[in-house]
Amino acid sequence: MKVGAVQPNSSTIGFNGIAQRVPQYAMNTAENMYSQYNYFRYAKYYEALDDNIFPQNKWIRQENFSFLDRIPEYLKGKFVDFYKWITDFPNIYSASAKIEKEFVNNAVNASNSDVKVLMAGYDPVCSVGLKHALPGSDIDKAYIILEKDQRSLSPDEYYVARYKGALWDNVDQRILSLNNENTFPEVYTTGQVYKILDVMDDLTRQAGLNNSVEYYKYKRELDINPLTAGEFNIKLAKANNENHITREGAKNFAYFIESVRDGKLAYSFDDKITRIIRERINSSPFAQMSNVTQMGAHERQIKTGMKLIKSKLRNREQLAHDFNYWNGDDQFEFVKDLVKSVSKDQGTRFDRYFQNDDDIAERFNRLNRQLV
Repeated sequence: MKVGAVQPNSSTIGFNGIAQRVPQYAMNTAENMYSQYNYFRYAKYYEALDDNIFPQNKWIRQENFSFLDRIPEYLKGKFVDFYKWITDFPNIYSASAKIEKEFVNNAVNASNSDVKVLMAGYDPVCSVGLKHALPGSDIDKAYIILEKDQRSLSPDEYYVARYKGALWDNVDQRILSLNNENTFPEVYTTGQVYKILDVMDDLTRQAGLNNSVEYYKYKRELDINPLTAGEFNIKLAKANNENHITREGAKNFAYFIESVRDGKLAYSFDDKITRIIRERINSSPFAQMSNVTQMGAHERQIKTGMKLIKSKLRNREQLAHDFNYWNGDDQFEFVKDLVKSVSKDQGTRFDRYFQNDDDIAERFNRLNRQLV
């Protein structure tokens, strides 16, 4: 989706891109085990966003997860029960609702005297939106819009960075992962939204694409192939000389604006303010034509039965019933994989619940490469 949602080595944001080691306890009692797992609420012990920069992260996470292999037989059932209590697993409907609640509550709680949250939302056809999520899932194409206090004089970028840091520090990763690649929420102030919309609209007009609004709006309704659906954004990227916004910035903003336009509104501070923001977006030629996510078309096809949800999501539908009939060893092994899936470190035994059955990720990567 995007690059650089989290900037490593930034004291402002509060993390440095390198995973931290979890203190290791002897696994003699249930209390030892619970205390050990409670560390894993914090993102700094996973730190998977910067694996390409800091390859040691994978080894540190492997060491952190080693406590799972030291849990004795007589405590494995208690760990499974503790995990179920924290996450609401194996009920994927309840687990999904808990993930959304974790997102909304922490989005609001990350506010401070300089910024407050006006809107927050996400992709309605991701696993959370479809109520088919496993604990520790990310929340696809999430966005947050902030209002900066008029008395706060530093640049908006400073307050956005501080806010992202608070979000990173406080979200319980056992419920909602911010550590999966490219899924950290897009965060903008209202001032940034309006300013960038003006820039993107000017660029759209300069490229002569504003005369094709109806064509691209129609394309938005139908096309779910990233490589063809993103035609408008690809043409706009080629016309962007980067004098006013980088291609990377334009790409990230497109993902953001489409989430606001087509996504599920999970939180609104004030309906009147939300309506004003939406009216500005709806009047934007750029926002009307942008189609890097195909979010609206996917939702429409799923709702009308033209398209099935992903097979991994269908496979999860019986978990609430089936899991409780698995033997204890299988239950524990699956929960181990769920713990590790926060940072995509799970094994392959239960791939049917985790892996996509198509090449959608590669097609999005090919689109993104053309956009930058």
